[in-house]
Amino acid sequence: MKLRRLHYSIFYLALLINQGCTMVNVSISEKRNPIPQQVTIGENIVLTTWGAIKVNQSHFFPSSFQLKIDNKIIYIDPVGVGKTEQADYILITHAHPDHFSMEDIENLLKDETIIICSKGVSKKLKSISNKIKTVRPKEQLKFEDINVETTLAYNTKSVFLWIKAHPKSKENVGYIITMKNGLRIYHAGDTDYIPEMKELNDIEVALIPIGGDNLTMNEEEAAEIINKIKPKLAIPMHYEIKNKTELNRFEALVNEKTKVVKLD
Repeated sequence: MKLRRLHYSIFYLALLINQGCTMVNVSISEKRNPIPQQVTIGENIVLTTWGAIKVNQSHFFPSSFQLKIDNKIIYIDPVGVGKTEQADYILITHAHPDHFSMEDIENLLKDETIIICSKGVSKKLKSISNKIKTVRPKEQLKFEDINVETTLAYNTKSVFLWIKAHPKSKENVGYIITMKNGLRIYHAGDTDYIPEMKELNDIEVALIPIGGDNLTMNEEEAAEIINKIKPKLAIPMHYEIKNKTELNRFEALVNEKTKVVKLD
């Protein structure tokens, strides 16, 4: 555990000093399930994940998902998805390379693709798209097919000395996607358990980080917020796949009225 924390501290310190630092290497994990994992939500929504990535030496279940709603395709933080269906919407929470991949975004783009992203990402994308909507926390965007609401996503604890991996000042975001039928899906992004989460309401599906290590909330904090907002489905993300203890503990702590879906 101490070695893992040292690895993550070095990883995020490198990110904070230099986003292009060679100390950071993100690739597809050789431990990835060869079959993309899916869950059907309601009658016409399918959520897909391509599975594990490798962050330096850590095999890691990321925060990367596809939502297929009727004939519309939405990606959130696509990393390691390869060549697949092109996007109608791409949502990016922040600029760390386990959430933001220029290569994947370029592969998913078509002329009509709308990219919604935090301010730390938008300047990196200007060379490949003119359909970028830069957002800050607590904004709402209305489209014909979906509504997108941004939430705060930040750390209250330091990962290294006084340095926070996701400081509030960066204005990173999570997302609430609301469908035409009113179904609401919450993607928390990288965040601790923060006071603003008490404002969440009517969430039916929650994609929630559980990895801890002062990078996001841990499994106990994640279970606590899930038990407060009471979604029908909770999907854990942002954790090391070799460490099943935190995954199993999260499932055990979540109220039985919420179904925990593990997709790694």
